Amino acid sequence: MIDVLDSVRDHYRATGLTERLKAALTALGPEDQRLTPEQLGVLDQFLDDGRFDAVLLLHVAMNIADRTQLYREIRRMLKPGGRFATFDVVLINGEPHYPVPCARTPATSFLLTAAATREAIESTGFRTLAWQDDTEAAKAWIAQLPASGPPPSLNLGVVMGPDFAEFSANLGRNLMDGRLGILTAVFDAA
Repeated sequence: MIDVLDSVRDHYRATGLTERLKAALTALGPEDQRLTPEQLGVLDQFLDDGRFDAVLLLHVAMNIADRTQLYREIRRMLKPGGRFATFDVVLINGEPHYPVPCARTPATSFLLTAAATREAIESTGFRTLAWQDDTEAAKAWIAQLPASGPPPSLNLGVVMGPDFAEFSANLGRNLMDGRLGILTAVFDAA
């Protein structure tokens, strides 16, 4: 699923919300009558061609099996010369320890290497503007977490459910073990 907040004449459409996220938003307060939640798949072609100047994916692609189709859809939704930025988890070396935020088992994992990710993106008409391995920065962030105390009451665990702590611990372990990495990249719609 992908989350899109689309504004049309002071009405907002939140697309791709999971049931957990809908429940979390509802628990925070009364529903805003200007917000229409929808649940659609990222490959459902629900937005117009050339609609956006930019698209940003934050830890989304790792959940999508058909990456080429995902990137093709992003390219279709961008205006000519539009920008696409991604910040995602990639495979580095060996099989990850499961469960992780994107998959409970290897059978449900769609992780790619950084090279395979780049190939899939560029094959759909994007040109690479920036490519950065942020694995070391992620490791430094993970290393300081135990000293920072418990997370605030409103955190990603509200959306991801009771297994969030295990998902997070395994993600950190995989980063530290060199099994997974973090990729940040920016492209333009060539």
